[in-house]
Amino acid sequence: MRPARLTTLWLFSAVATAPWTSLAAQGRLVGFRSSTLGVMYESWSFSDGVPQPTTAGGEVLVDHASQFSFPLEVRVPVGENWNLDVFSAYASGRVALVGIDPALNTSEYRLSGITDTRVRATGRVTPNVSLTFAVNLPTGATSFDAEEYNAFRVLAAPPLSFQIARLGSGFSGTAGVVLSQQLGEGWAGALGLSYEMRGTYDPGVLIASLSSPDYSPGDALRLSLGLDGLMGESGMILGLSADLYPGSDRLSADNLQDGFISTQLGPVLTADWQLRLARGGFRELTLYAVDRYRTSYRVGSSVTGDDQVPESSGNYLDAGIRSVISAGAATGVLASVNFRHQTGLDSDNTIATAAIVSGALTVGVVRDLGGGYSVQPFVRGQVGRINSAGESTPGVGYGGGVALGVRF
Repeated sequence: MRPARLTTLWLFSAVATAPWTSLAAQGRLVGFRSSTLGVMYESWSFSDGVPQPTTAGGEVLVDHASQFSFPLEVRVPVGENWNLDVFSAYASGRVALVGIDPALNTSEYRLSGITDTRVRATGRVTPNVSLTFAVNLPTGATSFDAEEYNAFRVLAAPPLSFQIARLGSGFSGTAGVVLSQQLGEGWAGALGLSYEMRGTYDPGVLIASLSSPDYSPGDALRLSLGLDGLMGESGMILGLSADLYPGSDRLSADNLQDGFISTQLGPVLTADWQLRLARGGFRELTLYAVDRYRTSYRVGSSVTGDDQVPESSGNYLDAGIRSVISAGAATGVLASVNFRHQTGLDSDNTIATAAIVSGALTVGVVRDLGGGYSVQPFVRGQVGRINSAGESTPGVGYGGGVALGVRF
């Protein structure tokens, strides 16, 4: 019981201290090589159009947004105690407008390219101590023209929750440690600490309005606490974490009045709960809820000082149930229901800070093809209401895809 509890909690805490992860990686066992290649289509359509300001100072209405993505993940064991994960993707997105953007003379925005390449190594140094090292290699684009930037601001918006939110974010490196301990019969606890250092890059997102821009995102510190234990025949995980930003994000340019603009992010507090139910006929039956509260941020410069932005805090709730129903020795039926409620940030009027209430249903198949190969096709439908710039608009989302996996 003790090794199983500590291994599960170590995996959970390692995810909590890492800068990136995929849902598929959270429950994998160690000790084998694997790779996963997927293709996914996601789309949101809005009945009345969602208002979105443009870079030229005007406003357009977004009719619908869609994205194709092709994620690739490779996992390789290194020795007996370490694993190496590499992740990258290609994404192609389109934003269709109601009418024409007069500044660009177009009715749609497009953005395509590869993402950054993320490399992570996780391993144990003792039975109760594990380490995580990760780097974000800047293979994705960070410099866009006006059309690409307008597309980026919609496709990366949290209310749409597209799988690939952005292409590039510059170089960064992360180091983390997880301390785990058995707490009693069937229970274990873990404490995680990680620090991420982020490099400076040319954002290129404000186009010609800035001269020689440089963007230096502040470093990030994450503290996490996890509990994992048994409740009868079921298992529960509870995770609490805080993301702290000791430094400020700094945008500098030759033609800024004060030379730079800085943004000091407030702490982000997260609670993550999972209940794994033991039920006959199910390979997996999990209830989950993730609640993230983003505190207010501050904006300042060398002249104006550091001022807190009013109404810049928000709460993001994601809850649901996911299951895999056994349909034979090699086949499972995937079914999940998801609910999201995001309050957004009232300090801005873009889709990126919009509020949304939505529900989603996903169904699919998990099929073992033999020889280490597997395939997971799925389809998803969702409905919701998005509130942006004081206007509430109903929307319908749909998507689907397939993941091909190989273990060797």
